Amino acid sequence: MSAIAQQKVLVKEGLFQFITKHIPSADLNVIDDIVLTYVISILEEASQDPCFDVEGFIEMMSAYVPQFGHIDAGLVCTWVLELEAELNQRDDTDSLSNHDDSASSDRLSLTLQNLSEMLPPMTKNSSSRSHSNSESSESVEGNRRPLLEEDVHAEQCRALAEMFPNTCAMEIKHCVSIGHGDVERAAATLLHRREQGQSLSAAALHSAARTPLCDDSELKNRIIARYSYVDKNADQKEHKPLAPKIEPKKMVRYRDNKIVSLKGERYTEVPKSGADEENLKKPKKHHCP
Repeated sequence: MSAIAQQKVLVKEGLFQFITKHIPSADLNVIDDIVLTYVISILEEASQDPCFDVEGFIEMMSAYVPQFGHIDAGLVCTWVLELEAELNQRDDTDSLSNHDDSASSDRLSLTLQNLSEMLPPMTKNSSSRSHSNSESSESVEGNRRPLLEEDVHAEQCRALAEMFPNTCAMEIKHCVSIGHGDVERAAATLLHRREQGQSLSAAALHSAARTPLCDDSELKNRIIARYSYVDKNADQKEHKPLAPKIEPKKMVRYRDNKIVSLKGERYTEVPKSGADEENLKKPKKHHCP
């Protein structure tokens, strides 16, 4: 049974017990998965904030069980908090039991493993030296495993350093350890990390180790000193605001007691120059004698 299903079963049992205790004549068949999901959400809200909306919960439950609204709000709140504490305690005990089971299974698998499978492959020189060692030195080999792995991957690191001379040693060791000693996989990993911008560089490591962290106040002062601007001579300067741009007034001539034009115009603009006004006037007709 999954954790969610087990949680629903516990919430259902607790809700049935609470309703049966306070409302013996209640019909429990109306309680469905929607109600259980709502109660679980209320329990999660109560775990974060004990002052949850009790009245809203009672109103929601009254829609399914009408007599639920007659229960005291204090009793409902106490029951919700107790059920939430019980669920948390049950989850903690389950997690501890699972952790103990996994730890015991790991110890059992380690005891069943052979020592030769745990150690990395040995070279010819190291195998010849291992034959000459005593049985007491074999028990110490487990503690020297990281050193042996570094010795085994030394050739791969040197080959990768020749292929990528501008790469730092820490990045090469990291890629070789990811590739489990395979040079091709390590090279592909290094190129992928370089394309993604995740590769380590000696300059970045040196600068990261060299630059100390500063607190918030010092960082604020640095930002103000670098990006803020304070005009010290503002009091000595004379402010001369520019005059607002004003459009020149248009001379108009209103139509006194006259019908407006077809466009609804009540006045006409008067041209500025007299020459334009003369041009607008109709020429007089001269009568020949």
